[in-house]
Amino acid sequence: MRVLQLVNIGYEAGGAEKSVRIIRDGLRARGHEVRVIASTRLLTGEQDVFADDLVPMVSGRGPAKALGYLWHREAYRRIGDVVREFRPDCVHLHTIGEFSPAALVATGGYPRVLTVHGPESWTSGLLRWNLPSAASGGSLSAADRALLLYLTCVQRPAFLPLIRRVDRVIAPSGYFADAIRSDVGRVPTHVLPNGIEQTAAATPVPATAHVVYVGRLERVKGVHILLDAYRRLVRRVPEAELTIVGDGRERTALEAAAADLVAAGGVRFLGWLDQESVSRELGAASVVVLPSLWPENFPTVALEALQHGRPLVGSRVGGIPELVGPDNGALVEPGDPAALADELVRLLADPELLAKLGRASAARAQRYGVEDFLDAILTHYQEVAASCES
Repeated sequence: MRVLQLVNIGYEAGGAEKSVRIIRDGLRARGHEVRVIASTRLLTGEQDVFADDLVPMVSGRGPAKALGYLWHREAYRRIGDVVREFRPDCVHLHTIGEFSPAALVATGGYPRVLTVHGPESWTSGLLRWNLPSAASGGSLSAADRALLLYLTCVQRPAFLPLIRRVDRVIAPSGYFADAIRSDVGRVPTHVLPNGIEQTAAATPVPATAHVVYVGRLERVKGVHILLDAYRRLVRRVPEAELTIVGDGRERTALEAAAADLVAAGGVRFLGWLDQESVSRELGAASVVVLPSLWPENFPTVALEALQHGRPLVGSRVGGIPELVGPDNGALVEPGDPAALADELVRLLADPELLAKLGRASAARAQRYGVEDFLDAILTHYQEVAASCES
């Protein structure tokens, strides 16, 4: 098959991009032709770009930029050129906000699958999580109230009629599938958990009271809650250590807030790491934590932790409960540092329990093999292509 994939970012910035790259590599290895279009958003020249074609990101300021996200003329032209040249058997849309609704118009007439990776600007129940101040716990900022009005009254109405013309929607988690069903209308919606390449073997859980977080350093990720929980944890488990892997807008503020913990040697901020280094840090963990405040879809770091056979403690939000249960970890209410600390104390105080939870995580990892994922995604492509031919 000839498969065209569209995604906002052309390097592995997160789980959505990793999924695109896995599909590209996996299907090419099976003899299929796969082409990827991405925007130039966040590109600095230092990343390992996997996209074959790049569309300039929306430029300008204020009203001009808002109009660009409503209709990106250059995206329409460039995507259209690739479609006419490549003539795909199936188009797989992932994150497409950087292309504007032009991505949907330019690919019209071809069999299309859309995967929902996160809160998009065309969703209703998840729309609020596109706003920076949504994770503050209070009222939205004045700027975000204006942005919400724009998204609700302009951006969402521009996308929604076009979204409802795709042939099939895929959601990695049952939570997201349920959340977007009213948005997509009659478009068939399927749950397909992401697959992950085998990059590590499960090993015994180290009895080192070592807590690890891997992810973006953004407010919605709840790292400030994790730091508060660690302060409570270390009073009860003095040998406990916390390693934070990742980068983002909140990094400077988080490091400043935890300066005393860093100076005492209990907390490390490692910044962005390559995959091999991330795997090493996960392998050194006693517990991997997902303290998110927003509804995660199907976090890749959780899949990686399962591969390593590591217990997980996560927030009871989004798709996290589909990856974490009493068999392999614990769930806590989002934004509750006391509850998070209590669960970490309970787990770290019981090496036998940690070992049992780790084995259960390793068993869960078997559900998310990359070859099974590729089989399933290819079946979706073939079914959509066949239905469009009939």
